[in-house]
Formats: sequence, structure tokens, C-alpha cells
Amino acid sequence: FSTINSETDIDTAINQLVFDGIIKDAEKEEIRIFTHQAFSKPEIKTWYDTSWSVINERDIIWMESGNIKNRRPDRVITKGDAAIVVDFKFGKKNKKYNRQIEEYAKLLKMIGYKNINGYLWYVSTNEIEHI
Repeated sequence: FSTINSETDIDTAINQLVFDGIIKDAEKEEIRIFTHQAFSKPEIKTWYDTSWSVINERDIIWMESGNIKNRRPDRVITKGDAAIVVDFKFGKKNKKYNRQIEEYAKLLKMIGYKNINGYLWYVSTNEIEHI
């Protein structure tokens, strides 16, 4: 999902996964259907709306107590002073993921974003959790 910038990129991204050997050609159609169905959810449509600026898998770097720290959210989209941070999870729910999103939101606030929303997307179950 991190290689998809908008809904129109789905098929290209899936074809690239097949080409790279990450998924088998036989799995391609099932994944394509699942992905297109996921994009019917309003939250997911927003995350891939081309009116937002997209930052995929980029480090947020800051200095804390004389040490350089970094974190890498899966997807951050921005528009003006608003930011949405999304992390994709493929396993079971875990409260540590909530803290991870809260930390990303705190860092985005330090950068200057004022209106920040965070989400966990449990892709396997297509469950979205607003943090």
C-alpha cells in the first residue's frame, strides 16, 4: 500500500509486486479485488486522495537529549496545517501500535501541523482504528 499514491495506481502496484516476486501471479486477482474493495471505505479514499500531499515511508528526524532520533511512519498525507498519519499492520491488534501512532502525531505537531489524525489499518481484516 505504500507504493500506491492514488486509487489509479492499484493495478500498477500489484503488477510490480508480481514482477518483483513478492506475490504470485495466481494471487494477483484476489489481491486486486481486495484492494479495490478496501478503497471503497471513506477513510481509505481520503488517504489516497490526490488533493493531499503524500509522504510514504520517510524518516522524521529530530534531536532529543543530544541524540539524533528517527521514526518512519508508513504514510503521512498533508494539506495546509492538517496531517493524517497511517500505519499498515498485517498482524493482530496490539496497544503498542496505538502508542506508535501517538508518537508520530506528536512529532508532526513539533513540525508545525495543527490538525492531526492518526489511524491504524489492520489490512488483513480491513479494520481501521482511529487513534
